[in-house]
Amino acid sequence: MRAKSDVGEITADLVAAIQDIRQHIEPGAYDSLAHVETFCAIALRVMRKTNPSKLRGAAMAEEIKARIDGREVME
Repeated sequence: MRAKSDVGEITADLVAAIQDIRQHIEPGAYDSLAHVETFCAIALRVMRKTNPSKLRGAAMAEEIKARIDGREVME
């Protein structure tokens, strides 16, 4: 199990994912994506101020929950 806690790496992965999504969505969905981007920006600010061990613990808990729920897990 590998839970990420490096905010720089998380930010780079997130920016790449959002750029990929932006290329594949309909123009009418840009407003919805703007909400997701704003939420992500706020979350990244909070993550930068959070203790790395707490961040790692939260990431591990979410990964476990995703596996239990049968959702895709980032590797």
